[in-house]
Amino acid sequence: MSHLQSFLDLVADWKRGDLDAVAARLSPDVVWHFSATTKPPAIGREESIAFLKAYGQVSSNSRLRLFTHAETEDRLFYEAAEDFDGPDGQRVLVPYAGIVDFAPDGLITGWRDYFDRALIDGQVAGTAKLPDYASDLINRPSMD
Repeated sequence: MSHLQSFLDLVADWKRGDLDAVAARLSPDVVWHFSATTKPPAIGREESIAFLKAYGQVSSNSRLRLFTHAETEDRLFYEAAEDFDGPDGQRVLVPYAGIVDFAPDGLITGWRDYFDRALIDGQVAGTAKLPDYASDLINRPSMD
């Protein structure tokens, strides 16, 4: 199975709310930089799932869209748009890129997400929106 397919399967598990299935795709000692430059990483499955539970409180109806990707033997690089509804129903849109590391057994050992955290937080709070000049980054055909 390709790294891309493994990642898409994890996203599908998340969208279904199946956190046990998500956890089964993570190495016990996974390091997930869910906001690589603004927050400390989640270390291990338990912290990663705790992050997803908290994230689920501020996001619903995920419409994650992947635009492009590249794979190496043990790594997936992707460019995407995070697109979800905030707790008050407002739409949150932000371009982002991610890198996912895989062990030989297919488990995810590392994950780094890169995006504008202030833009997401501002959209969730209702005080910001995606700048017009960035719309081309998210309004293009996705892989799905």
